[in-house]
Amino acid sequence: MNAKEYASCDDMQKQHVLNLIEEFEEDLTQISGKCMDIGCGPGDITKNILLPALNPNAVIMGTDISENMIEFAKKTYSNEKQLKFEVLDIQTKNLPEKYISEFDHIFSFHALNFCYNFRHTFENIYRMIRPGGNILILMIAHHDVYEIMKIFAEDIRFASYIQDVRNYISPFNDSVSPCTELRKVLKSIGFDFCHCSLREKTYSSKNMQNFLSSILAIYPFLDKLPHDQKEEFRNEFIREFMKRKFACKTIQNNQEQTNFIDLYTILIVYARKIA
Repeated sequence: MNAKEYASCDDMQKQHVLNLIEEFEEDLTQISGKCMDIGCGPGDITKNILLPALNPNAVIMGTDISENMIEFAKKTYSNEKQLKFEVLDIQTKNLPEKYISEFDHIFSFHALNFCYNFRHTFENIYRMIRPGGNILILMIAHHDVYEIMKIFAEDIRFASYIQDVRNYISPFNDSVSPCTELRKVLKSIGFDFCHCSLREKTYSSKNMQNFLSSILAIYPFLDKLPHDQKEEFRNEFIREFMKRKFACKTIQNNQEQTNFIDLYTILIVYARKIA
């Protein structure tokens, strides 16, 4: 995973989190104590967007499955006393004892949509959070990139590298009612819902290159591909992606511009551990 590249091109992800923080601003400013940001990636959103939105007494542990991402975050934010970064696979079957009942609040943005065993994922989160603690989660529920990965998982050129395609597809991609499905599971685990919504979103850009780079930067199997094959995958991926996009022509300063429109849905969950 290319942490530096991801941090330089995650504009869409940053905008999602900024919008979410604005919506829940009143609650977030009251949050102090020990927090975890699951799937923190290179740590830029954790440091520059999430931390300033919380009470000044809050501390955050950023965790991610990628050692490269965590190493980058540690080096980049080594002087931040309110931040700490550790490698953690949130789908682990052996949750380290040091995380159990250790956190007052848990956040996750754009990460849990890659956890195919979402029940076990939320069971781990439940075990880590203290009674009365909140979770605020944002996931990409449906997106064209998931369908594209299904295609590549069947392609003999790339299938052996991708291996388990479930690691790259949201567990809610084929769900007709993600909120209902998620509510049922989380309630059975012990969470009390404050909010759950499925929202249609659009992302418009003259050039989808930044967004595509942010997606490709988190696919670890690309590091195993030979250079020529990596370029082939990238080009094929972009071709498949762009043929699914809408093109909208506008006139600005007497010049015609083309914007590409990306349509997708996000799932937002705000819940509390009641026991």
